[in-house]
Amino acid sequence: MAQNYNRDFSLGIVGKYAEVANRLPPQSFILEIGCHTGYFTQFLMQNGHDVLGIEIDESASRVAVEKGCKVLCCNIENIDIQKNIDQKFDVILLMDVVEHFVYPEKILLSLKSLLKPDGKVIITGPNVGYWAVRKNLLLGRWNYSESGIMDRTHLHFYTADTWKDLLEKSGYQVVQLIPTEGMIPFEQYLSKVLKQDTLVKLRNLMIKIMPELFTIVWLIEVSPT
Repeated sequence: MAQNYNRDFSLGIVGKYAEVANRLPPQSFILEIGCHTGYFTQFLMQNGHDVLGIEIDESASRVAVEKGCKVLCCNIENIDIQKNIDQKFDVILLMDVVEHFVYPEKILLSLKSLLKPDGKVIITGPNVGYWAVRKNLLLGRWNYSESGIMDRTHLHFYTADTWKDLLEKSGYQVVQLIPTEGMIPFEQYLSKVLKQDTLVKLRNLMIKIMPELFTIVWLIEVSPT
C-alpha cells in the first residue's frame, strides 16, 4: 500500500505546488506521473488544464477516478510507454517520484518521446545536501523516516549537482533549478523570539545565499536536448 501523500488545496496551494502551477502554460495538456489520489490533478483540471495521471497504487487511483480524473493505473517502469501512451504532452510532471524509480535514467529517456516539440518536464525532488542530513551524517547517522528527504521508500538520493547529472545524462537541458521549500537551523526557537515575517525573510535570505545547504525540495524544469 502506498503512503498517504494526500493534500487539501481547498484554501489554495503553497510551496512546490504553487511554483509548479506558476510554470504551466495556459490550458496545458499534462502527463502527471505519480498523481496518487488526484489532489493536484483535480486542482490543475479546475484551472483549465487537461491532465492524464499515472498512478501505481490501485486504491489511490480509484479515489482519483472518483474525483473525475483520467488515470492510467500501472507501474510505469513495467510498461512500454510508447505503446501504452500514444499522445503528446505540453508538460510532463514528476513530483517527488523520480527518487522512487529503480532505473530513473531509463524512464526519463523514454518520456522524451511523449513531449510536443516545445514541451517541457517539471520535476520536484528532495535535496540530500540539506543541512540536517549533513549534520546527521557527520554524527555517523543515516536514519530513514516515514516521509521527507530520508523517506524509506526512496531508492536514490540527489544533491543539486547530481540532479543535474542525472537529467543531462538522460538527454535533457536544465532550464531552471530552484529551491521551493527549505528551513534553517533552530527555526522552532527563532519563531519564539522573531516575528513571523522576520523569520520568513531570514529563511529566504539564507536559502538564497546557500541554496544547496538550506533547500529541502528542488524544482527542476528541463527541456529535451
